[in-house]
Amino acid sequence: MAATAPLALALAGALVGLPPPPPSGPTWLWPVGDGERPAVAASFDAPTERWGPGHRGIDLRTAKGAGVTAVAGGVVTHRGTIAGRGTLSITHGSGIRSTYEPVVSDLVVGDRVRRGQIVGHIGAGANHCAPRTCLHLGAKRTDDYIDPLPYFGARRVILLPVP
Repeated sequence: MAATAPLALALAGALVGLPPPPPSGPTWLWPVGDGERPAVAASFDAPTERWGPGHRGIDLRTAKGAGVTAVAGGVVTHRGTIAGRGTLSITHGSGIRSTYEPVVSDLVVGDRVRRGQIVGHIGAGANHCAPRTCLHLGAKRTDDYIDPLPYFGARRVILLPVP
């Protein structure tokens, strides 16, 4: 009976559907910085519970009024104001949603965008990096925020203890 437990777990995972692994190389373009990697002011910090504290994205240094481009092609699935800041979400063919704030945009839900297309500009409310200005870029798979850095080809460095 114990030998069937791993098989049952594997079958359960196949039925439920495990999340796809992050890409092995860059699939997204940097949304600010004219194609060059901008400075990352704050990294992704996953909360231990969905409602818990953490940083659900990365903060990219930029300038007020700077253009913001789509990281990949997709469809606008949200544009609005949250906590006084302009927000925009684009759902990509992979099913991943990229989220941008604070962004002022004229796009509407349902608009199709191309990779690298200007989708808005850094607006007011960019003070979460004060005194500097940042774009907060998030990535969501279903209802879960995931680290956006792997989509730019970046790999997280993990330090291991020395034996």
